[in-house]
Amino acid sequence: MGSTNYQTYLSPSRYRNPNSSLNYTRTMNNYNYNEYEQKQFNDFLRKLMEIEGQIERIKTNLALNSDFNCEDVFRLFELDGRGYLDKDDLKYGLNLIGIFPTDHELRLLMKRFDLQKQGVINYADFFDIIVPFEKENRLKVENRIPRSCCPCRCPDIFSYGTQRTLKDLFNYIIDSENEINNMRRTCGTLRLKLRDKFELLDYGRKGYFTNNEFINYLRKEYLLSSNKDADLLFIRLDKNRNGKIDYKEIEDEVQTLY
Repeated sequence: MGSTNYQTYLSPSRYRNPNSSLNYTRTMNNYNYNEYEQKQFNDFLRKLMEIEGQIERIKTNLALNSDFNCEDVFRLFELDGRGYLDKDDLKYGLNLIGIFPTDHELRLLMKRFDLQKQGVINYADFFDIIVPFEKENRLKVENRIPRSCCPCRCPDIFSYGTQRTLKDLFNYIIDSENEINNMRRTCGTLRLKLRDKFELLDYGRKGYFTNNEFINYLRKEYLLSSNKDADLLFIRLDKNRNGKIDYKEIEDEVQTLY
């Protein structure tokens, strides 16, 4: 039997008239859908940038309190001096400052801050959670001497204002991670085209993009409010803190936690 021409299986009107209104409509629909996906991706980045900016502002307010230091806060959460926190430690510490998260919210926090994906948050990662990245205020907190030399189960070691701001910080983080996870659910189809979006950022097809490339993309898409906000978002996405963001790191951020 001779070979069969695949085109004989096509609708005659489509084959004979490639410029038919049906083909034109499909092309326009694809174009509109690509535009919609691009908007989804940009809206997602914009929301992340807005959240990271607000978190930095709350952390800055916290750092300005002279009694605030990371070591004493960590000891509110750390149950037995292991040097890291698991999900139960996180729940215990949050309960002490008057926050009672659901199990789902605890898993969202672990997804966000367990950068090594080992089921724990170490001291360095915890420091980044509650201390601003801006250099001057970060150094202030680093240089403060803790008031307690042993695990402290009482938040009253801090002033009322410091306790209030610390609670505001964690409440905002929890609410934000819930909001971001809901956005991830609405961007379900975006994950199927995420590689295309990543290539818009990875200009040189190196397998990663740098902070400067990221800023250029945000500027081109009219998303850039300030370089500082872009830097904060880059830090969030750069899970391994190597100054580069690869595809897996973007994929991890977009992945929904059910």
